[in-house]
Amino acid sequence: MGKVEVGFAKGKSIYVGIDVHKKDWAVTVLCQGEEVYRAAVGSGPSGLVKLLKRFEASEVHTVYEAGPTGYWLHDALAEAGFDSMVTPPSLVPQIGGKVKTDRRDSRKLASMLAGGFLKRVHVLTPEERAHRQLLRTRNQIEHHRRQVQNQIKSMLLFHGKRAPDAQKERWSEGHVEWIESIEWEYPVMKMAMESMLKMYRALTEEYRHLTEEITQLSLTEKYRERVGLATQVPGIGTFTAMAFLVELQNIERFRRADQLASYLGLTPSQHSSGEKIRMGHITRCGNYEVRTRLVESSWTLIRYDA
Repeated sequence: MGKVEVGFAKGKSIYVGIDVHKKDWAVTVLCQGEEVYRAAVGSGPSGLVKLLKRFEASEVHTVYEAGPTGYWLHDALAEAGFDSMVTPPSLVPQIGGKVKTDRRDSRKLASMLAGGFLKRVHVLTPEERAHRQLLRTRNQIEHHRRQVQNQIKSMLLFHGKRAPDAQKERWSEGHVEWIESIEWEYPVMKMAMESMLKMYRALTEEYRHLTEEITQLSLTEKYRERVGLATQVPGIGTFTAMAFLVELQNIERFRRADQLASYLGLTPSQHSSGEKIRMGHITRCGNYEVRTRLVESSWTLIRYDA
């Protein structure tokens, strides 16, 4: 169905389900329970906004699932004056059989939105998302650097190269200089190790650069006071405090502590049947960045607790 039934929806509320993909989007428009439009449209907000304005609806409500496409579509729809919802895929009710298509998914989203069955993701502002990306990029660089370290250690172990007793096997500048001084039987082995060390040094330089940028960000008016308060807690340093702040931003949106715990995946899982109630490990759902740092900080805090 590609024909737009404009007259039926004029002056009424419409509910738009969007199944978002990289190349195209499946769109379904419902009005008073009736499907007035269904088609695949190009993956660009301008065409979709132009299409929805043709209905001349009194209210336009849109929804799509959070995922790798981010929130730029949400920004465009909100800027056009539409009520835009981004919903977590894990909380979308499962209905119907085992047949799954983009068209069915978009219609299901539109129906769930009209019925009020969907949860809304808290969308950060573009500036807040940029700050979050800076910290996540630093974490990714740190992860890649650790991978390179492990690869170098594996290469040394495989070829029987052990650091002298006076040189501890930890990643200090002295340890790196010792690795550079190793004499290899074959020139190609020296070339391979130099390549790995070059990658390690480049990642280290990027890591230091991003660390400086985050330090400067923590001193801005937006974060300075809250970072100062958070770092008064033993176990929380500047970067842990910034991780909490950029990931959560407005913590007042959590009305109770258990809501925050659920958001971070720190609540226990439960397997109950009949009279048996079994509590399992934490769900590990939600924000991984904050959860891991919070657990690490808690272990440090415990050591200070008499």
